[in-house]
Amino acid sequence: MQYKSILGGIVINQNQINNKENSFYKQLKISNKVIKVDFLVENNESEINIDIWQNPIDEFDVYLVDPSNRPTQTVSLASRKVKNIIEGTKIKGYFYPIDSDSLKRRINLKLKTDNFITTGTWQIVLIPKKIIDGAIDIYLTKENNELKYKTRVSPIRIGVNIVFEPGFEERLSKNITNYNFYKLSDDFGTLVFNDGDISQMKEIVSIPEVLRFEPLTWMEILGNITTSTSNGVNANEEIGVNFFKNNPNISLTGRGVAIAIVSSGIDYLHPDFIYPDGTSKILYLWDQTKEGSPPKGYYIGTEYTKEQINKAIAQKDASLSTDEEGYGTMSAGICAGLGNVNSQYKGVAEEAELIIIKIGKIDGYYNNAMVSVAYEYAYRKAYEDNIPLIIDNTVGTTSLAGVSSRTITSQPFYTRGLCIVSSAGNEFNAQTHASGVLISSEDIQDVELELAEDEAYLEIDVWLDKPDTARVSVVSPSGNESKVLDVADYNSTSSVFDYAATPYSINYIYPTITSGQQHTIILLRNVKKGIWKIRLRGDNITNGIYNMYLPNRALLKPGTIFRQSNPYSTITYPGNYDDTITVGAYNSKDNSLWQNSSRGPTVSGLLKPDLVAPGVDIIGSYPGGGYATITGTSAASDYTSGCAALFMQYVLVNDLYVDKAFTQLIRSYFRLGAIRLDNINYPNNNYGYGMLNIKSVFDQLT
Repeated sequence: MQYKSILGGIVINQNQINNKENSFYKQLKISNKVIKVDFLVENNESEINIDIWQNPIDEFDVYLVDPSNRPTQTVSLASRKVKNIIEGTKIKGYFYPIDSDSLKRRINLKLKTDNFITTGTWQIVLIPKKIIDGAIDIYLTKENNELKYKTRVSPIRIGVNIVFEPGFEERLSKNITNYNFYKLSDDFGTLVFNDGDISQMKEIVSIPEVLRFEPLTWMEILGNITTSTSNGVNANEEIGVNFFKNNPNISLTGRGVAIAIVSSGIDYLHPDFIYPDGTSKILYLWDQTKEGSPPKGYYIGTEYTKEQINKAIAQKDASLSTDEEGYGTMSAGICAGLGNVNSQYKGVAEEAELIIIKIGKIDGYYNNAMVSVAYEYAYRKAYEDNIPLIIDNTVGTTSLAGVSSRTITSQPFYTRGLCIVSSAGNEFNAQTHASGVLISSEDIQDVELELAEDEAYLEIDVWLDKPDTARVSVVSPSGNESKVLDVADYNSTSSVFDYAATPYSINYIYPTITSGQQHTIILLRNVKKGIWKIRLRGDNITNGIYNMYLPNRALLKPGTIFRQSNPYSTITYPGNYDDTITVGAYNSKDNSLWQNSSRGPTVSGLLKPDLVAPGVDIIGSYPGGGYATITGTSAASDYTSGCAALFMQYVLVNDLYVDKAFTQLIRSYFRLGAIRLDNINYPNNNYGYGMLNIKSVFDQLT
């Protein structure tokens, strides 16, 4: 028997999960929408158990649908217990009383027959009645393998992304327990520990086939869309692009360069991405969320070639892939839109080609695992086609704000024809960053975290300047303190705050593999409103500097804040890397810095952002054939990526300055060409080296 389910749009099959317990595990978040979870019965099975664990504050009904679309009776708190027979399969459902040990309620559905359960796709249907927490754990087991609470996975999960060599999966299955492994490509996957404990990382990093790794973290697209063009602007004039568009003696259009849009997808039928001959600007479209035919070397999603997209355009077929959120379509339009619907809204590099990756989600969130394989895919395609590549990064996270550099083998610094542009982030006024200084090894400091509403899930990341260490604990609003753990690499502890009924996990990574600091990851589930404290006890202290981050503001309730926040050092990952052009946002209507644009420096002391670009009320192509406006540093990254494509065409495609087609040199010219206001000292942590202007950049070449 195989089980499969949609996890954020990704199909997880049996060979991609931990099946040591002869079971399938799925964690999801429900709201007020009906949720359907598929599982596939393929072989001769006579008994299947389904266990659903929920927070008892939530209320919902549940039933099954067989492959012929016949529903069972509904199990609910009111009915408690039901019995069904469908085509000879007996189905029992039961709501159990609250388990005193786990503070969870168990719902059990059992399918049993004297012969074989009907093969095909069954559905578990959850109908919300009253949802407050929404966290659900679902287990499927066969052959009467009853799940007891002791074998349940913790409601807190923590993951790590791993680059590996052949043989890794075999060693992993022999040496490690209680995990899910999601293989995304031939040499890359995400390992999720189901008990919120990373202590087994000691064994994993010792596996010879492990090459590199980093924590799995949620990300967000760094923009906010308004579905109208009222008060919108196209800033091509402000950044010097129109000088090239209006000069008949200069042909700089991005021709011969590809821009990778790693975002929410694209409306490939939008006229702004279709040439006059009816062909698409899109070289490749990889939809990570759609099961089908993955690219060679990858295990998720469906890949579409330009020929397939051209055929869909000719047939007006919109079914290949969609952009439900609009971000990817807008980024593509700002970077490289043709302006066919309205010539005033042409993109910066209108003849640049596009490589589109629609990012998959895990547990409903964008994440750095899917983004990492998206970058790798874009680079592979550009390399195969022998075309220079600009990667437009418009996603970010505060969780890895302490990271500063990649391993040398993966740095774009050393790759001719590759340039990465990253949004700086939208966290300046978000109150998601706190910092301070531990005076000595005896010093104890509390950082207050205020929640105006309950949070279902919360991650707090603490970074100590190297080589310092500090013991980290959490104090609940009632005054209970978590376990205090000594600092050691991959040391971990987890328990529950009894009065708050809040499970927690505290995990140390020391030293981090690329930056050398102490990184502490705190995970909290079912977090009650009130004043929480993150307590730091000095251990080995030299300078004592620490930085603490909540998730991006867009992922939090409005009233979840650090009470004494610091708006600086809020550059989001991966904009804090030293091998990317990091771009903040300004308002091109009055040349003022956008109030939410993240500020530097990075935790490691790098001056970021490198520059700022227009990012307020920017008009771009929008799904459905029209236009909308977007505000955020994502729009600033789009403009800069388009300008980088013009620069790359000039120096590399036109074969004029091929020695300058490297990220660090492109960044130097963009810094030199930035416009600087008379009353401001540069460089600084707000504007970087100034405001983007591509004409001025080219002036530096002559």
